[in-house]
Amino acid sequence: MAKFCLGFSLTEALCLGASLAVSGLCYYMYRKKKKTADELDNASHINIDGNLKDTLEVTPGARLQYAVVEGVVEPVGEPLRSQCHEDIVGVVHKVEVTEPRLGLSSLYSALFKSHDKPVLHKQVTSVPFVLRGSDGTAVQVHCPLKASGLNMEMLYKRFLQVSHGFSVLGWYFSGVKSYSRLETEEMLRVGTRVTGVGQLTLDPDGTLNLRPPSDGSKYFLSMADYDTLRKQYSAATKAWKRFAVIFALAGAAAL
Repeated sequence: MAKFCLGFSLTEALCLGASLAVSGLCYYMYRKKKKTADELDNASHINIDGNLKDTLEVTPGARLQYAVVEGVVEPVGEPLRSQCHEDIVGVVHKVEVTEPRLGLSSLYSALFKSHDKPVLHKQVTSVPFVLRGSDGTAVQVHCPLKASGLNMEMLYKRFLQVSHGFSVLGWYFSGVKSYSRLETEEMLRVGTRVTGVGQLTLDPDGTLNLRPPSDGSKYFLSMADYDTLRKQYSAATKAWKRFAVIFALAGAAAL
């Protein structure tokens, strides 16, 4: 095998390049997660109560760029109703049908099956809602579908077997087999306690609002509490940092 002028073989150069590329990607993810973790650590934790308007009135621009609030979900007007449980209502509703598949493109993938789950149907709807504090103070939530961390309650899950009209040999040459369909229904229910992290503002008419930060910081709506959210991003930051170091050391070993 030919050697490069610096003494690298082609295989060594490829290993070195791959290690450094993966290490760079991991470092990028580490910096991204660390930025969000630092922002969460420095965010103002504000109670939704009668003092909130007074706090914002004396804040420049009547705005907190990054704040944490926790409150109970309450619809503004008519809520959404579950398709499978008529007695359950909420403010964000998601129905999805996916088709898990097994990909077989070669002898190797026949031994090590690759999984895929294309979405056949997805419908997400929401209605205006607020986060209500213990004393009745409410914060209007804007753009909930743009928020991260919104893991809603699963209301319905059903697997449907899919029949096939071709043989195993036909399955092999086609490369894909659909073995079932998964139907799910999720909802952010009325009465759920939610942690919101974003830009907090006070309108001239006295309305309190939570919306995506204008500086591009991450916007959160989570059923987890603030401390749990912080710990999750702190753990993710440490994990990506370890991956970056591991692949950087692998590149050094190649050298």
